[in-house]
Amino acid sequence: MSEATFGRQKMSRRTLLRLSAMTTLGVTVVACAPAAAPSGAAPASGSGEVAAPAGEKVTVIATTQMNLEQWTPATERALEQLPTIDLKITQTAMPGGWSGYSDQIVTQIAGGEQLDVIMIAIEGLRLLTNRNILVPLDDLIAGDPAEQEVIQNDVHQTLREMLQVDGKQMEYPFSWNNMVMYYNTAIFAEQGVTPPSAEWTWADFQETCLQLANVTGGADDRYAYSFWGEGMFGMHAWLFNNDTSFLSADWSESNLLDPKVAETLQFLADLILVHKVSPNPAGWDEWAQFHGGHLAMRTCGRWCIGGSLAADFSTYDLQYQPHQVGNIKTVAGTDGWGIASSAKDSAAAWEVTKFLSNKDASVDMVTFGGNIPALRSVAEMEVFAQNGPPNTGIFYESLDFAKTVPSPTNFNIVEPIINKHLVTIWSGEKSVEEAMNAAHEELVPEMEKLQQG
Repeated sequence: MSEATFGRQKMSRRTLLRLSAMTTLGVTVVACAPAAAPSGAAPASGSGEVAAPAGEKVTVIATTQMNLEQWTPATERALEQLPTIDLKITQTAMPGGWSGYSDQIVTQIAGGEQLDVIMIAIEGLRLLTNRNILVPLDDLIAGDPAEQEVIQNDVHQTLREMLQVDGKQMEYPFSWNNMVMYYNTAIFAEQGVTPPSAEWTWADFQETCLQLANVTGGADDRYAYSFWGEGMFGMHAWLFNNDTSFLSADWSESNLLDPKVAETLQFLADLILVHKVSPNPAGWDEWAQFHGGHLAMRTCGRWCIGGSLAADFSTYDLQYQPHQVGNIKTVAGTDGWGIASSAKDSAAAWEVTKFLSNKDASVDMVTFGGNIPALRSVAEMEVFAQNGPPNTGIFYESLDFAKTVPSPTNFNIVEPIINKHLVTIWSGEKSVEEAMNAAHEELVPEMEKLQQG
């Protein structure tokens, strides 16, 4: 789920935040703390605060994929809100998206690096849980009535359940994303094209693309639509709206040979190779082309708003993805903060987890142009609507019909396999059938390994 670093090529959920591999933002924190005291700290008499032992602080290191600039206000607040903790926030790089990020976390832990609090999205959650890197939060939540109230009543059930493994709450939900259609309202108006409705179909979408595209091979070319050519998250924005998926419903088997998968991929390939209304995603600078008026529509999550805010670009709005079969659907994925099994002080780590998940941190993310907040109360604030186009409300409301991005334990293996075969479709090197047959043959043994444990 994925925040804003501006001016990057193809501002995708995976590449948007690849800054330095392990940049560190450190603060020494001094003042009041919530109920559970870190070990070795004594509650201040009658105050509900925790008095730090003289000259002694607990170091807690939290790592995230998010831009550290977003966390600057939180670290400033921490100077007054966490009395006994020396909090350091680091950024872990995302080479290859969430699959690469998960591998990086595993490598850091195996190498003996101290990581106490870890942000991870659902795509990597099962891998870290399977490797016993994260501990369940259920007992901590149950022992903290104030946080239990927030999680139960201010976080949508769908988001809570995304971050559960075998019924255990492995993370405190912080933010999430779906995929919606961004469209340039000025281009639609100039071309006399009616803006899309929530109920538009693939046929409606294709007709709209044909009306908007103007591609002759010149510098002023305007493509109608750009889509992600890889990634489970981006591709399922289309697959779910045709009632299919790359994996079986329980994420244990390949579903690549489903005729609806082929139908979906052929529809997208035809936009590039037949109708000439979409570019090959490889090397395409979607961010610059959309803001430069050379692209009318793109599919993205809320994190793309950050780029538009930075570019002072406002002639756009949002709509749901077009659908082929059934009702409107949106893909959704959630990230959150979890506690490492190797945490030096689990009580202190819990205090940091709550602090980094609170309402103030969520508002910081919203104003920075990042993800959709997990806290409903923040999504209902005026600041959320102000930092987005007119139809911003569809972000949170879509949770009622959101479908979770497939995220098996071996996600870090599955996604790269599928990706490398997808690119051969968009280039015209292979047919959809050839590419999916090859991907299926490679994926099946990996899913069999998963089933065998």
